[in-house]
Amino acid sequence: MNRRSFVTASGAAGLAAGAASTAGAASAAESFNQFIELRYLYLRNSRSNQVGRTREFLEKQHLPMAKRNDFGAVGYFDVYLGPNMPAMVMVTAHDSLADMEVKMARKRADKKWMAASDQFGSGDDAPFDRSEVWLLRAFDGMPKLEVPSTREGKPSRFFDLRTYEAETYRDVREKIRMFNSEEIGIFRKTGVNPVFFGEAVIGSKLPNLTYLVWYDDMDARTAAWTKFVADPDWKRISTKPEWANNEVVSNITNTHLKPLPFSPIR
Repeated sequence: MNRRSFVTASGAAGLAAGAASTAGAASAAESFNQFIELRYLYLRNSRSNQVGRTREFLEKQHLPMAKRNDFGAVGYFDVYLGPNMPAMVMVTAHDSLADMEVKMARKRADKKWMAASDQFGSGDDAPFDRSEVWLLRAFDGMPKLEVPSTREGKPSRFFDLRTYEAETYRDVREKIRMFNSEEIGIFRKTGVNPVFFGEAVIGSKLPNLTYLVWYDDMDARTAAWTKFVADPDWKRISTKPEWANNEVVSNITNTHLKPLPFSPIR
């Protein structure tokens, strides 16, 4: 919020105090946990080529729109193995709910985007069967999405999108506490490389948490999880009664993703 004040010479001290307060507020804003938007596009193999048309639209229309409107790095993924195939997943990070609203307003005001999206949805055959959106709040232990480093000329990485459902919100909070205190660190040291961890605020299968991790390839994935389950710190924390999976996790869904060739997160 912009403020205008008329300050006399005798109010210089008040001006300095106000500047310090504004700086503090800005610093606090920078430390806010991001909100991660997961958008699922459920498709079908069809003679009208839903999969190909949707992939082309994301590359030639959605990604340029995201770049024009300063969306930051956006992830575009094919579901390699998981429920409801064929499907695609989009990942967008927002610094706050206000930032999310700003991006939505920019998108609505983008005439080129609005025309392209209207045209995409105006054919006789639907471009996709259904879309589902989840909104996640990033964990304190990893408050911002981390984009993997670029690696030109190398094969795409392999990603896991994992959802942990729980019987109660208390169980979700306890599992998040486990991640924040130690498990994220164990992931990092064993080669399970995080992109984000988030508690579901809006979506299905509530209550739950969802995270996205990556590996260089399938062999690296196997090696990382072998190392993880053998890690002494993991063995120690996973045997705590309050953190045992059968106490705080009721169901796990694991979806294997491969980034589309044009995806900035890859």
